[in-house]
Amino acid sequence: MQIDLDLYRREVHVSIKPQVHLSVVDIAPDYARRNLLFLHGFGGNAMQWQYQLDAFALTQRVIAPDLRGHGISDKPHSVYDMQELLGDIEAVLDTLGISEKVVLVGHSFGAALAAEFAITRPRRVEGVILIAGATRYKINPIYRNLLKLPEKVLEALAPFIRKQLWAPPFVLKAMHARAVSTWDGPQRYPQIHLPTLVIRGHNDRVFEKPQFEAVPALISQVEDIDVGASGHMVMLERSEAVNRAISRFLDADKRS
Repeated sequence: MQIDLDLYRREVHVSIKPQVHLSVVDIAPDYARRNLLFLHGFGGNAMQWQYQLDAFALTQRVIAPDLRGHGISDKPHSVYDMQELLGDIEAVLDTLGISEKVVLVGHSFGAALAAEFAITRPRRVEGVILIAGATRYKINPIYRNLLKLPEKVLEALAPFIRKQLWAPPFVLKAMHARAVSTWDGPQRYPQIHLPTLVIRGHNDRVFEKPQFEAVPALISQVEDIDVGASGHMVMLERSEAVNRAISRFLDADKRS
């Protein structure tokens, strides 16, 4: 059964200067076994987790924010670097009153955010699930060159940019320059010292294939799953396979 996620949206205050509120899907069933925090990628939104939220909301507390500048969250002209994004994630947990450990589930650049949160705040994390994560996030040269253009030019081009990008050009430009293009997976992934599940699609061509394949080799406590015939949006294209993998990971070692 598909859940109407809009019924479970709430605004979460994450910043005072500037005032920033994130739109967060938060479904908390009675006697939830654990907390799952879903992080979408660059240009994505929380609705991309529909199938996972449907599958796990009956037994787990599931939280899925639209990141700063994305979806229907506020879109301030701020820095959009890694520290700002991680601060937002921590503020979401604090505002929702979640003191227990969480399982982080990140897609694409959301996997980098999940990795960084697990590295810098390990006491708040039980496990990490990285879906379509790469060692480096080197986007298509056409889009990379577009993001070098002045903001006014990008705004004029916005109607012609792919409609599935859920962030305005100035957000994409800032976040790419200060977080996405600079993230160093080969240096950061080995610093994850928590149980980790890597899920990837065999036909993912958004980034270079070796950048996907190298991820599990860099993490010590890792399980690697290639779900086969899927592109970059693995959790949408192979939702049942992804949900089974997540279920097995959550049940392993009777994690609580």
